[in-house]
Amino acid sequence: MRHTEIELDAFNGSSANGYSGKFNLQLPAGITYKEITIHGTNLNNDQIRRVSLSLNGDSLVDLPGLDLRMIQDYKSEYIEDGKWIIPFSDFVMTMQEGQNLSSLVTLPGENVVLQIETDAPTAAQTSGSLVAAIRAEAILGISQSTRSTVPRLYKDVLNGGVAGENRYKNFVNQNKTTNPVRIRRMHMKDSSIINVEIKRNGITLFDKTLEDQNYNLRRFGKSPQTDIYHFDPVKTNFGIADPLATNASTFEIITTKTAVGDFEAVFETVEFIQAA
Repeated sequence: MRHTEIELDAFNGSSANGYSGKFNLQLPAGITYKEITIHGTNLNNDQIRRVSLSLNGDSLVDLPGLDLRMIQDYKSEYIEDGKWIIPFSDFVMTMQEGQNLSSLVTLPGENVVLQIETDAPTAAQTSGSLVAAIRAEAILGISQSTRSTVPRLYKDVLNGGVAGENRYKNFVNQNKTTNPVRIRRMHMKDSSIINVEIKRNGITLFDKTLEDQNYNLRRFGKSPQTDIYHFDPVKTNFGIADPLATNASTFEIITTKTAVGDFEAVFETVEFIQAA
């Protein structure tokens, strides 16, 4: 077996009934995390307000539960109600090396913290005196002596100040790192986006209407979600060759919208650690 599959330790914290609370778990260090599945009891799919995971204080994952489920649905991967997956390794990739690229490698002595925040109970949950609970399991890889990449799952707000072309030029700066960063996927949550163009050093690398993009995504077995424009350079499942390199003199994401309004984008990226 290439992987070890285990139940993680019990979470600490939360609240008396598990709602409007924070569940905390200190994860073991010195191992490689491929995937973490969060199992909820008496929690609806939209009641995980936030899933965050930090490594030595650096936030690597920071998303609502619904966005984690959206990623699974988009990739056409099976998921049940009351479950949320942190997909470090991308198991849809064709080659093992591509799957491993975005694994989370932790080293002995490091501080790895997983925190889950829950929303308030519904009226039915309150009247039923229900108690919310969370547990987690993980798929693990072998320990490694060094870390060459860091995966990130997070969201950012992109400019949508006009009906028409909107240019977002701050991606590299917003990542707060000088290390090379590549985009695996970008999910732009705005029903008014009709076209996306991406330029690096003034050269157009991508330019597609929403209709054409969704057609191409479906050809490769993906499931475009309602009111989201999915930019997916790894749609053909080659995880090493195809992620989009962003480090450049200029890097622009240009969205054409039919309505005014800033919007959220969920990023799946991998950072390449440069040797000292």
